[in-house]
Formats: sequence, structure tokens, C-alpha cells
Amino acid sequence: MRTPEANRVRLVIQGLSVGGKQTVTHALVFEALGCTDEPAKARVRRQVNDMVRRKELTRVEDGVFRFNPDAVGQQQGELLQRVWRAVRSAKPGFSYQDLASVTRVSYDHVRRYCLWLAEDGFLKRHGMRGPSQLFRATEKARQQVETPYPPRRINDPFEAEKRSALELLRLFLLHDPYQPAMRSKVVENCRAILARFEKEEEEVSHG
Repeated sequence: MRTPEANRVRLVIQGLSVGGKQTVTHALVFEALGCTDEPAKARVRRQVNDMVRRKELTRVEDGVFRFNPDAVGQQQGELLQRVWRAVRSAKPGFSYQDLASVTRVSYDHVRRYCLWLAEDGFLKRHGMRGPSQLFRATEKARQQVETPYPPRRINDPFEAEKRSALELLRLFLLHDPYQPAMRSKVVENCRAILARFEKEEEEVSHG
């Protein structure tokens, strides 16, 4: 099961590698995550080794790695398969948390996949358990043995802003921000992030 710390390490490595075009090192990841003591560095090394085992990273040499973006899509497919098997075998009245606990897939990923399943007629609402919405598999789900996949990747609503934040991190760590070209890129990415959150704030303010 991926922890929030593991997700942070993965996200930083993905950003620093620019989609697998550049290699990353332990030292660069330590700096990006602000790891100054040995226990924190050891935790990052463990996460990196896990990514190597999952083939998300290829070890170029000792302490140097290359990100493998193709493995990410494959892993997402495997996660959806686990959730789908749990959906088909669960008794009516299961929640997102129930599926996340059984499959060891993150709650957010389970929730987004189940929302799509409900929209496509594979799930129906089945009451509440306290504040938690419950679901049941439909006849359509029972007849569908193979895992149904969304027509496109389930999007993170903040994906564009995360890319901008990672690009900022890369610019500050790998380049000279005083260079005019780099300064322009810093401003561009800052504006992209600010525009999103200013818009969110205005929507909240106007109810």
C-alpha cells in the first residue's frame, strides 16, 4: 500500500525526471524533499528501492535512476483490476473505505474509479452507514468478468497545478533562476498555479 510519504517521493522523482527524459539521483531527491538527517534519507532510499522493484525506476548506476512512465499506466491497470474484483465479490452495502481496505488501493483512487463505475451503470447507491455512502454491484457488473476501464485515465483535478509546482522545483534545483529564460518559466508556472487557486477562491466567495 502506498503511503502519503511514498506518493510524495514518487511525485518528486516524476517531476525531476521530466517524464523520464532526465536521470535523478538520491542526492537530488534528498534536496527536493528537504531530507537532512540520515533516518529521513533512509526512508527515501527504501521508497526508491520499492519503485525499482515495481519497475517505476530503472537503476542506471549506484544512486542514479531513470523514471519509467510506461510502468505507471500498467500499475494503474493492476490497481483497477484489484478494485473491480473486490466490487464483484462484495456483498451489497460496501463503502469506498471497505474497498480500499480490502484491495490496499488508496481511498482517493477507489473513490474516483467507483464514481465512474456508478456513472456507467456498474454500481448503485445502497443506503448509508453513518456519513458513508454505500453501494452495491448491479446486474451489469455481475455479467462483466473483465475489468472495465474508463475511456481515458482518471484525472487528478490538480494535475496541471502539480506539474507546474514540479516544474518550479526542477527549475530551482537544476537551473539558475537569475537567467532570463528561467525567470520567465518561473513566472509562467507561478501564474498557472495562482490562476487556479484565485479562481477557486472567487467561486467560494460568491457561493
